[in-house]
Amino acid sequence: MWAEIKVARDVWIAEAWRELLENQGIPCLIWPLDSVSHGVALTDYQVVVPNDRVHVADLVLSHTF
Repeated sequence: MWAEIKVARDVWIAEAWRELLENQGIPCLIWPLDSVSHGVALTDYQVVVPNDRVHVADLVLSHTF
């Protein structure tokens, strides 16, 4: 199962979060919140990680900014 860690306002921000997490060894996916807008850049995207990596992802994100 996957858990939401962030919501990004567009695909570029979601990709940046994904890259940051994956560079730390945390598997990550991005999913559009609006299923009709799949593939559209200017829609909100969920950034999700596996349930067993949520704590580690939170630590990475808390030390980012």
